Amino acid sequence: MKKFKAFIAKLSLVIFLFLVILTIYLDSLVRDEFNQQAWQIPAKVFARPLSFSLGKDLALKDLKYELDLLGYRPVIKAVSPGQYEQYDNTMVIYTRGFKFWDGFQPEQVLEVTISQGKIVKLKDFSNQKSVNFLRLDPLSLGSIDAANPEDRRLVTLKQLPEHFVTALLNTEDKAFYQHSGISFKGIARAAWSNITQGELAQGGSTLTQQLMKNHFLSNERTIWRKLREAIMAVLTEVHYDKDIILQAYINEVYLGQDGSTAIHGFARASEFYFDKPLENLNLSQTALLVALVNGPSFYNPRKNPDRAKKRRDLVLSQLLGAQLISQEEYDSAASRSLQVVAKPKYRSSKVPAFMGYVKRQLTQEYSLSELYSEGLWLFTSLDPIVQAKAEKAMSSRINQLEKIYTKQKGHLQGANIVADVLTGDILAMVSDRNPNYAGFNRAIDAYRQTGSVIKPFVYLTALEEGRGYDLTSKIQDEAFSLKGSDGSLWTPKNYDKETHGTIELQTGLINSYNLATARLAMSVGVDNVVETVLDAGFTRDIPAYPSVALGSIEMSPLEVLRLYQTLANGGVHVDASGILAVQDHQGNVLQRYPRHASHQLEPQAAFMVKYLLTRVVKEGTGQSVGKYYSRKLYAGKTGTTNDLRDSWFAGFGGSKVAVVWLGRDDNQAMNLTGATGALYVWRDLIGQLDEPSVDLTLPDGLVWASEKRGFFSGFGSCKDEKQLPFWENRIPDDYEVCQ
Repeated sequence: MKKFKAFIAKLSLVIFLFLVILTIYLDSLVRDEFNQQAWQIPAKVFARPLSFSLGKDLALKDLKYELDLLGYRPVIKAVSPGQYEQYDNTMVIYTRGFKFWDGFQPEQVLEVTISQGKIVKLKDFSNQKSVNFLRLDPLSLGSIDAANPEDRRLVTLKQLPEHFVTALLNTEDKAFYQHSGISFKGIARAAWSNITQGELAQGGSTLTQQLMKNHFLSNERTIWRKLREAIMAVLTEVHYDKDIILQAYINEVYLGQDGSTAIHGFARASEFYFDKPLENLNLSQTALLVALVNGPSFYNPRKNPDRAKKRRDLVLSQLLGAQLISQEEYDSAASRSLQVVAKPKYRSSKVPAFMGYVKRQLTQEYSLSELYSEGLWLFTSLDPIVQAKAEKAMSSRINQLEKIYTKQKGHLQGANIVADVLTGDILAMVSDRNPNYAGFNRAIDAYRQTGSVIKPFVYLTALEEGRGYDLTSKIQDEAFSLKGSDGSLWTPKNYDKETHGTIELQTGLINSYNLATARLAMSVGVDNVVETVLDAGFTRDIPAYPSVALGSIEMSPLEVLRLYQTLANGGVHVDASGILAVQDHQGNVLQRYPRHASHQLEPQAAFMVKYLLTRVVKEGTGQSVGKYYSRKLYAGKTGTTNDLRDSWFAGFGGSKVAVVWLGRDDNQAMNLTGATGALYVWRDLIGQLDEPSVDLTLPDGLVWASEKRGFFSGFGSCKDEKQLPFWENRIPDDYEVCQ
């Protein structure tokens, strides 16, 4: 008997010490989490907001597409934010209020009329006064998180509607303000139920215990989990005020699922189910949210409306029974439908390439801890409409190409990037034939030889004012060989295996002759060509080998985009970027990302090359674009590398520049040139975008001139197809200025 008592004493001591150590550990865990903003909120990334202004280009179908993405609902009469009416080409949109990085924009009823792809009327529907500028709330692209994606919006107790806390506590924890973290009455009631049913079927958890379970523990039904939960709840109550605990619970509780993203907190759930802020909910809607605490999946109002309504009405009847609402309030709330809005359509792509690009930029200035937990809001330049079209152009064209080139089936890959010509802002980024692929980002990390897409910068170097070349200068397209320092022999050849003798400079680029281009590079100096490429926006070192002129250097699609943005923008370089601003979860602006533009290239030389690239599209290696869009004027250049390993097309219209690369990850030949592969993706994309023509307004210092025509010379009449841009003080004798 003494031995047994001694054993019990020792066992009791061990258990006591274990509980002391466990309590100390759990106490440290609870305090660390609360003190470090326990309820982690990953950085949320937003697309650019769709803006409205009179005269802006905007297709009606694109507007409807974006409204659909944002979850706006077509109705007969728009009476609340998130709804719109349509009357032919006029739409009445009840916009949502939103706090942008440059200020809060309140909700407003906007009347928009679109004709021939332009906004022709823009009014405040309520007073019919003209509106100069307005934005829709931006599309959420997702969150930057370390593991499981969660979405929540923080709210304070002061922001809650008057009946909310009453309904929550009456349903989930009537004695919240009286107990010390655990309810012995609730435990006893639950224990009796569990014993009689022979299993752990019911819990006696307080809100504090639920908070501990949701944030620190799991849903496993074990005594060990309940023990830790109870200890942590008591410790939490010792250290923190009741209102702090209640507010934490309101922001933490799990209330549903949006695809792979978990909806946490009542504030985000209010938006998810009702498309309105929590503070604007009526009693019926509040009761439904409280009802969901008991089982978000089981009582999902979209999938199980009858079950959800029954649970909501139970919450209301309990409020009535506790005399917390009147019979009239109960009757009114219980008679209402669930009022849940239709769930926005799940987008087929979560833009993983662009999200990876943004994260890479941000980690240069923010720690991963800040991005994963501090609730930052990141506003970006991505255009959901352009992104969707870029994805479609890539995947559909690759599928078509594989039907022709059957050996490439399953192996052909690609990337494309679209940016704004003037700002350099990234509008779309695709790094895989499958837009959902979240692995290797070919758009920014696939370094491949550029082939002929680099050639325009050889001609740009030659056309700079001090070098004495113009578009009609004679150059040689003749074979040659160069011996390298290692004894190797470089013998470039034209794609057609022919030589073309003495040609005009313009002919060399329009037809993409390798021999003429390489000779021109050596004539003006390969080191000068390298300098031009660096000035245009390339940031890595380039060895000054003659083969650089034909695209031997490896670049990513993003790097090629930077070069062509500078060219399209008249020599003005703006670093291609994806971020506009960052603000904290309270709406305070932390950082803006202004665009820094600089004149890097001689604008006159840049214009002449831009003009030549329109000729490439009209009559050269890119002519299938010109023929397909005969009423538009686009500029671009194909690129093909040795053994047909890489297919490129880089080009631009009046407002956007886009680069497409196709190839195989194993760098094997794919039998596609730039003209038979990437060009078609680019052509499909630019057509979907309805891109305007290139602007060929001459910069200062240049004039249009055409060949003299004998008797008719001097009459100042030039045929458009014969016009060429020249330096105004260097017009060839056989040309005359066009008036």
